[in-house]
Amino acid sequence: MQNAAALIYTGCTEIMHNNCPDSLREVIFRPVISWVNKALENAGITERCYVINSGEDAVKEYTGESLVFERIPESGHPVLSAKEWIKDNAEKDILVVGAEAVFTDAKVLIDAHERHVSQNEKLTIIASGGREALMKELSVSAFWIKADYLEEVMENAEESDKNGNQFLVLAMKLLSDKGLVAGTHIAGKKEINMRANGGAGVLTANAAARTLVFKKLCDEGVEFMCLDGIIIDPEAKIGAGTKILPGTIIKGKTEIGENCIIGPNSLIEDSKIGNGTEVNSTQIRSSVLENDVKIGPWSQVRPGCVIHNGCKIGDYVEIKNSEVGARTAVAHLTYIGDADVGEAVNFGCGCCIANYDGQHKHRTKIGNHAFLGCNTNLVAPVELEDFAYTAAGTTVTKNVPEYALAVGRARQENIPDWVKKHDAIKIK
Repeated sequence: MQNAAALIYTGCTEIMHNNCPDSLREVIFRPVISWVNKALENAGITERCYVINSGEDAVKEYTGESLVFERIPESGHPVLSAKEWIKDNAEKDILVVGAEAVFTDAKVLIDAHERHVSQNEKLTIIASGGREALMKELSVSAFWIKADYLEEVMENAEESDKNGNQFLVLAMKLLSDKGLVAGTHIAGKKEINMRANGGAGVLTANAAARTLVFKKLCDEGVEFMCLDGIIIDPEAKIGAGTKILPGTIIKGKTEIGENCIIGPNSLIEDSKIGNGTEVNSTQIRSSVLENDVKIGPWSQVRPGCVIHNGCKIGDYVEIKNSEVGARTAVAHLTYIGDADVGEAVNFGCGCCIANYDGQHKHRTKIGNHAFLGCNTNLVAPVELEDFAYTAAGTTVTKNVPEYALAVGRARQENIPDWVKKHDAIKIK
């Protein structure tokens, strides 16, 4: 956006929860200030400065290379603490917005600025609705203001206005004295000036954000039976026909295809899920599941995994930093770590890849159509070639050739009458 800059200020809440300012408290997994920054980025407003309160140094992690000013105690509106920056941007239109204004919207900012410029207004206030809403929200409203007029308002700011709540009132009064009026851009979004201040404010903002996400997804064809325990990141993309069941949490830049069933009680973070996949009571992080995969319940896919088309992953299975070929079946109670698994492999119950020797982690390779009997242990680094089999209870410490059966267990011995000699209590 040309000839525009933004001043973002944190609120003046005196009590911080666990030394965390309101601007860093989370709404749907992201600090509130990052919501504001994202809207500014989408609106093309790159020139910014921040005004923070004393003790809010952690906010600087989200300010990039922009100037940061510490608010002067009891100085009135936060803009009064950034006079130098405002003078340096004297030819620009300044957007003033709170860092806790979680629902700041890029399109609203752009539309309000276009009105501000086209109507040659010195001050344009962004309101959620009509006059009544404007008056209720005035102390927290975002607004566009010409920098030279902002300097004039700052010169006339009353010292008695310690918290700056009357700043816009003063700005409008000065315009009125000149026979002018402030412009008002009606956003048509009831939450646009909502602030995530304090515990109750953050709770309310989370509820509003969830509702907006659900509405958007419903419009795109995603299905919900009910919304109990469901939280979905606004950046997540979900295909039409996919059902999201209760207790499901979807975080980060996750992409889910069409006609999936996700949940109940599943967590997916920064992952890509293909079409027709079912994720039942499972946690998946930073991984890819392709089409028609069925996984769960009570399984975990750790970062760095790719699970190809048509795989079936059962209960109590953990997969880490591994690639699992198409149509492979991993029934239950199995750990696959640092492995490259071929297509149509069958894992019996209780298999384990021992990938760590106490100092280093090693990879295991399993060829196509291999068959692992129950309670097989693979001690990495080791390779099973195509169509290799392992007998139940085998510990594999060396490579298994194609079509071979590996048997690595002690021969069974039966000792007659051992119980009679050693377990007299049960005999009685």
